[in-house]
Amino acid sequence: MALPTLTRNPYDFVALSGNVSFDDQVPNTRGAQGFAINGQRASSTNILLDGAANNDEFTASVGEPIPLDAVQELSVITSNFSAQYGRATGGIVNVVTMSGSNEFHGSVDYFFRNESMTTRTVDQEARGIARSPFSRHQPAVSLGGPIRNNASQFFFAGEYTRVRSTKTRG
Repeated sequence: MALPTLTRNPYDFVALSGNVSFDDQVPNTRGAQGFAINGQRASSTNILLDGAANNDEFTASVGEPIPLDAVQELSVITSNFSAQYGRATGGIVNVVTMSGSNEFHGSVDYFFRNESMTTRTVDQEARGIARSPFSRHQPAVSLGGPIRNNASQFFFAGEYTRVRSTKTRG
């Protein structure tokens, strides 16, 4: 994906579609990162990975998170979807992953963000409390290529997220 994102989560791009709003129910991780489509609850969104269901039915959220470097395409269908998509009443989010090819390709990157790019909360501002320490480290790697030319290929992507913060809710 070529768009920048603060969290490197491909499901954050659902917000760019029409008829999508943030569902403020608790917890807000239901559906595709808490986004409600067509005024329905966020849990009414069917999340697909390469066309197959990627839903955690227990928590009504994304079943398997996908590294951003593994995403080739993300599509959001907000209306007029056919019965082939199954259980959705709100909308469909389909993530298509990258695949291998007859040539080697890959990437290595490191995303870092710290408290110099954050601000104090309203509560911290009112009480004169200093900005909370924060750091986010996110190394990622992807590699694809041939096993046998014109016969079989492979693709691998991995990402690790480490967030350290003492910020409290408020």
